[in-house]
Amino acid sequence: MSEDIYNPLWKYRDEYREKFAQLTAEAFAHLTDVSGVDAADNAALLNEISRLERRIEDERRIRAWKGFVVGVVVPWIISLGFRLWQCVNPSFAERGMAAGEDEIVGLIVLLVVPLALEFAVLIPWYHASTALLVSLKERRDAAEAEAWRQMEPLNRLYDWDMTTALIQKTVPQLKFDKYFTERRLRDLRMRFGWQDDFNGDRSVLFAQTGQINGNPFVIGECLRREWGMKAYTGSLDIAWTEREHDWDGKTRTVRRTQTLHATVSKPCPYFHTEKFVIYGNEAAPRLVFSRGASDLSREEGGCLGGSQTQREIDRLEALSRNREGGQGYTIMANKEFEALFHATNRNDEIEFRLLFTPLAQKQMLDLLKDLTVGFGDDFAMCKENCITMVWPGHLQEPVIDTDPARFKDFNLCRAEKRFRQFNEDYFRNIYFALAPLLAIPMYQQPPSHRVSYESALDNSACFWEHESIANYLGEDAFRPSGCTTRCLLKTSVESRSNGSSRIRVTANGYRGIDRIDLVRVHGGDGKDHDVPVHWTEYVPVEATRTVAVAECPHDATQLSRHEEYSRRSIAVRFLAD
Repeated sequence: MSEDIYNPLWKYRDEYREKFAQLTAEAFAHLTDVSGVDAADNAALLNEISRLERRIEDERRIRAWKGFVVGVVVPWIISLGFRLWQCVNPSFAERGMAAGEDEIVGLIVLLVVPLALEFAVLIPWYHASTALLVSLKERRDAAEAEAWRQMEPLNRLYDWDMTTALIQKTVPQLKFDKYFTERRLRDLRMRFGWQDDFNGDRSVLFAQTGQINGNPFVIGECLRREWGMKAYTGSLDIAWTEREHDWDGKTRTVRRTQTLHATVSKPCPYFHTEKFVIYGNEAAPRLVFSRGASDLSREEGGCLGGSQTQREIDRLEALSRNREGGQGYTIMANKEFEALFHATNRNDEIEFRLLFTPLAQKQMLDLLKDLTVGFGDDFAMCKENCITMVWPGHLQEPVIDTDPARFKDFNLCRAEKRFRQFNEDYFRNIYFALAPLLAIPMYQQPPSHRVSYESALDNSACFWEHESIANYLGEDAFRPSGCTTRCLLKTSVESRSNGSSRIRVTANGYRGIDRIDLVRVHGGDGKDHDVPVHWTEYVPVEATRTVAVAECPHDATQLSRHEEYSRRSIAVRFLAD
């Protein structure tokens, strides 16, 4: 068993960051060597592509100038042609606008010159530039196609597990699974009490599972549906007449207008993505608490000089002294930790202190107060018995899947830069998503005992992975007819045979129906008016489609059927409805 990670912040700063960067560089060099791609040949081809790109841009500018010159001659031709037409048209002659033979001959000569210039010189000149531009683009495209063929052996070597393998080499305490198995899900349920009702209004977009010294974790991304109220506004213009007295006492009729407004609120489904970490650990098995991200950790050295933190400490001390109403909170000696971590709703003071030892408090404070190496206090955390969840703020924007398609390129230098940059950013994002767990030494202790739940389905992908696969294929592949919102894709296993599973994917969405409410509004004319407010009623719609899923170690180059797709170590194929 690997040693515990002492102070995850310092460990990343002093060791892991540089080690991972080195391993990533070595991994790309190894892939290049295995692929046989010649860097010099690729560089020479890229230089040719760059040269052609520059020539294309130059020729575009030249053709634009030629087009301008061609266009300038056209008004000259039109004006001379119009004047010649006037000269020979009888109707103009009757109005005294006839021209002599000399003028007509002169106009013909003047017209022939620009026509000859336009059609014999300028237009062929412009067409030659267009043909050259087409030729240059074809040569550029052929060179790029050759570069893609040159890089194909390398592009085939990328896989879903490269990034996590690099993380495992860097941090031996972390082990990653190839995909979310039934065994891993059953372990979370039966040993740690995980409840599947969490997935009720969610659809899994991606899930990466693994272990910290034998304790299971899930790094997940879900599409979540929540119902809320949406305000709709309508208006109505009204007009009426009134009698009023003028300044001189005379009576006159005045027309007045007013725009009446009305608002109604109606239920509306809202969809948003969320990323989180689920961790199963037996430490402090009865403890329940939650905490949210705070700005207090950022005020040191600021204009407030820590005054907000001190006020929070004073408030917590008063809360600790107040025992009325069954209040069980007792402030610990490290008051800065209490203020910044702020888990006052804990249900068991003894287990809280068992979990957050002085070392854990120090490591957590280092993590919360750091603003340069990691991401500081940007996470919410909730523990409920043996399950702990973390919602890292910094993880909400970056991608957390390791789709190898993003590394494919025809440019070797650019591919290396992208490969290294993505992996280094990914490692930092994932490491500091797990850092709040790593900061607690008890969370790194291996399980005290293991319970074996042997099953023939142990290595089968669970429904988390099935939903992830369905979302990878895209909502549009399953969208119900008439659906105007996003869809939650939910799955169920229809049957299993010969190492393959038939998965039913049900897309749940909503169809919008236009409605009108008439809202009574009192107008300035003294009457009530019905103001129309248009709103949308969302009616559930769903559709089901079946796919075949097989867990096997093959990638996109090894698929047996052209209609199959590859997702991690899983092959997916649509089945006939």
